Amino acid sequence: MDLNTICVIGAGTMGTGIAQVAAQAGLRTFVIEANVEAIPRSQKRLEKSLQGGIERGKLTEADAEEAKGRLTWVTDYEALREADWVIEAVFEDVEVKRQVWAKVAELVGAETPVASNTSTMPIKTLASYYGRPEYFIGMHFFNPPPAMKLVEVIPSVSTLPEIRDAAVALCERMGKTPLIAPDIPGFMVNRAFGALVAAAAEVWALGGEPAAIDQALELGLGHKMGPLRTSDLVGLDIIKAVHESLTELTGHDRFALPQRFYDELVNQGKLGVKSGEGFYKYDQ
Repeated sequence: MDLNTICVIGAGTMGTGIAQVAAQAGLRTFVIEANVEAIPRSQKRLEKSLQGGIERGKLTEADAEEAKGRLTWVTDYEALREADWVIEAVFEDVEVKRQVWAKVAELVGAETPVASNTSTMPIKTLASYYGRPEYFIGMHFFNPPPAMKLVEVIPSVSTLPEIRDAAVALCERMGKTPLIAPDIPGFMVNRAFGALVAAAAEVWALGGEPAAIDQALELGLGHKMGPLRTSDLVGLDIIKAVHESLTELTGHDRFALPQRFYDELVNQGKLGVKSGEGFYKYDQ
């Protein structure tokens, strides 16, 4: 498949990170963001990420400049007409995604592969909003995309085998490790890890100290980072959305977060690393 230009829809943390990975892989990359105020934040986030890569020896300054040269931020969906591949990375809200995919279907080429970075929603459902399910696939990156190796590749029952194979090849071109996941709510990682986060948050709500809970699970299960610190890194607003989606889509209460999580953390704006406090406090 001739792949030169990619459009990433959404300039939040995930969209910006996916766009960076695409640009570093040599792809001409458009970031489509309807909210013009979000674009400077995305550009600042990119600069910080690239600088971090330079400082860690992962990139040279020349690599960073070349990546920036391949990136363009736009507010107009018309850029989709030039896309060889589309990745949607908007907020995990079904109505938002429904509206986005309706717009994409009007502008993108009939046989252009398209993907959603959804973390929980069944690909079959999202593909129905797009209308050409055979060219639709899930590509679930993890935060932060430039650093995290895994991408869950999720074909639906309607996805063409060649689109699945092309998605795997694109991930490999980006330097990622693609794993095929079943098209079920939460796929593999969030389906399993979501239950662990909910259980750890319940222990915290019952009086456990976050550091002790994390260390116990790190030592007991061999994890490099405990679920509460991981949640702070992801963002507790994102964790909230993921768990509410999993609970609704599966009907299982094992994904439900304790009320204290909402009362003491999310409702007070304690969203983790990005706000300076979540389960832990951080030096901004």
